[in-house]
Amino acid sequence: MNVQDKILAAQTGLLWDHPFFGVLMLQLKKIDATDDPRIDTMATDGRHLYYHTPFVMSLKKDELVFVLAHEVMHNALKHHTRRQHRKPGRWNKAADYAINGELVECKVGKMPECGLLEPRFTGLSAEEIYRILDDENNGDDSDENSMDGGGCGGVLDGCAPHDQSTIAELEAEMNVQIQQAAMAAKGAQAGKLPANIAKLVEELLRPKVDWRAMLRRFIDESMTRDFSWSKPNRRMLPLGFVTPGTISDGVSHGIIVQDSSGSVFDDKPCKDFAAEINGAYMEGAIDKLTVIYADAKVQAIEEFENGDELVLRPVGGGGTAFRDSFNVIMERFPEARFIIYLTDLEVYDFGNDPEIPVLWGVYGDPRRFDELTADLPFGEPISISF
Repeated sequence: MNVQDKILAAQTGLLWDHPFFGVLMLQLKKIDATDDPRIDTMATDGRHLYYHTPFVMSLKKDELVFVLAHEVMHNALKHHTRRQHRKPGRWNKAADYAINGELVECKVGKMPECGLLEPRFTGLSAEEIYRILDDENNGDDSDENSMDGGGCGGVLDGCAPHDQSTIAELEAEMNVQIQQAAMAAKGAQAGKLPANIAKLVEELLRPKVDWRAMLRRFIDESMTRDFSWSKPNRRMLPLGFVTPGTISDGVSHGIIVQDSSGSVFDDKPCKDFAAEINGAYMEGAIDKLTVIYADAKVQAIEEFENGDELVLRPVGGGGTAFRDSFNVIMERFPEARFIIYLTDLEVYDFGNDPEIPVLWGVYGDPRRFDELTADLPFGEPISISF
């Protein structure tokens, strides 16, 4: 059996046993990349399946079925459009961890022995896994020596990482293919997808929300401002563009509450979140910020004016309750336009609604976001991943 026939046989098996993945595989143009030095297993860029002949011939049929499903999952999860600034080798490993646990749970073929699988990563996004791998690597970049560090097939960028128009086109194209594959799979399986596949399809089609965009929208909607050429937009000046900045109709005062209890006492989210808030400062969207550090009680308060660099320094480490934070805000800062509360939401005492717009920035395990936010008494939640 030659390589093309072997791939066709595995693809046919995938269509019969797991039509959702099989239909997605039909969309890919197969290309022999044996002479491409980048590819020593398989790879996909959303539209093509590149294969290394010796690798394909070394696999048993059920292993090849798994690898083909693995490759279409890279595309379905849009790994070919989401890498951005991340290192490609580590991104591939993170993406493999995100995929393999799902495929094993769906009982698709058999994962090759070299495949990457850790239960702690199943259900997490590639971005979240990448952050964990980045924190744990201790400066070791040896995973950059191979495009496919997981041995089950890699993913290539579908376009330049910052080509937003092409990224949007590729993602819209993939959403259509996912919907078509789900419909075909339902038709082949008496109108009902297996529960694990149905859950996977639902997750794939759920709109992904950029927490940074939601943060800026929340801040913008909490302010009343106008544009003025007398106060240029400082973020655009280094790029050589002079554009009007914003002026408020009063002091634009925001509150950030950092949950500094023992369960979330982590410095990295503070730094990344502060970087986003500093961007709002640069554009003149905020005039004054009050930062409150609290566990079960308020532990410290810092104030920042426009032009200051926001640096979050958590103080605390005890239990968790929100009541005291909101009481302090209502007593001392009733003029505040918005409140952003950074927390893992592991709490039972929310306190009273401050009657000021509240945004809950929830970080921790994103798999628990729906559970933790189901009974919020007030405010709007966003899931923050760094």
